[in-house]
Amino acid sequence: MPEPKRTIGPHLLSALLALGLSFAAPAAYASDPLPSDAIAPPANVNIALFYNYFTDAGAFGSADNGGTYSQNTHISTDIVVARYIRTFNVAGLLSGVDVYEEYYGFVGNQRVGIGNIPSAAPGLLPSYGPGYGSFSAQSGLGQPNIGVFTFPINNAATGTYLVLHPWIAPPISSFNKNYALNPAQNTWTYEMEVGLYKTLIGTPATRNLSISLWGEAYLFSPNHSSAYVTPTIFANSIPPIYAFAHLLNPRIPASNPLAPSTVTPASFHEQPSEELRVYLPYEFYPATDAVIAPGLFQSFGGKQYYTLSNGVKVDSGNRTNETQLRLVVSSFVSPTINMTLEGEYDVANRGGPLERAVVVRLAKFF
Repeated sequence: MPEPKRTIGPHLLSALLALGLSFAAPAAYASDPLPSDAIAPPANVNIALFYNYFTDAGAFGSADNGGTYSQNTHISTDIVVARYIRTFNVAGLLSGVDVYEEYYGFVGNQRVGIGNIPSAAPGLLPSYGPGYGSFSAQSGLGQPNIGVFTFPINNAATGTYLVLHPWIAPPISSFNKNYALNPAQNTWTYEMEVGLYKTLIGTPATRNLSISLWGEAYLFSPNHSSAYVTPTIFANSIPPIYAFAHLLNPRIPASNPLAPSTVTPASFHEQPSEELRVYLPYEFYPATDAVIAPGLFQSFGGKQYYTLSNGVKVDSGNRTNETQLRLVVSSFVSPTINMTLEGEYDVANRGGPLERAVVVRLAKFF
């Protein structure tokens, strides 16, 4: 790894990297299905969808599952998504094509708090105290997502559906390896998605309680044109003794930033990951298909790491290991327009921000 313009000493540098502050860009996950997405729509229709997804995180989960830190943490995004679905019959099975594109906008300064920045000279100097890592971020287009789907089970009378939905996302986006946070990871992303919907109590024509289950599995290609980008490190209140220490050894920083951001060419890798969603939709007003649905989201795996030019592997600290509570409300506001509101609340997120999100989705059938 090339030396930065201002070094902070090997002990401090290794300690900061161990905090898992250099996490990768958001994964190019093709879909985030809602409860009713497993209900088969009519054949030979077009569906245009618009999403606005706002998320804000004031806390960050440690890479070792050792808790969270909230002071000086701010990761905020505003994502706009355009999606198109076309349905048709193939060999008697309802099928279709599904494509979407997103614009990923970072809002404000992106940074993660550090509870205690270690001493530059352990045993001789005190720690720098609390501070934060400031991430460079670039807004822009995410990777296009292209999918096909089919319903091997489509029983409207009993409210029972099964949908199979593979996706692919080519590495076409506004990715810039010089930024820590990007709209995408610039990797080929392959997803297999399976959704099951089953009415448990009542009938589809009356008030009813159902279950909606979703499972996804992802595979990722490497990104050999990536870079390992570290954050710029700041201390909130540097002890005065560091001014004297800096006079004796200029390599010991006595003012902010303690460490500037560095960009090291590298290959990016993400291991396979899985996701599970469980919703319990209650249809309380069948005339407009009005539904309220509590839900749970859980992801697994997805360790992310970089391989530097010298062959050294650096763990980013990020995983797709997230536990999230959800609440969805949906209804048709006209015979051809559906409106959905969703709230999301992260309970845990290993090596990533604990998000509080609001999603608005409009769907037009024609």
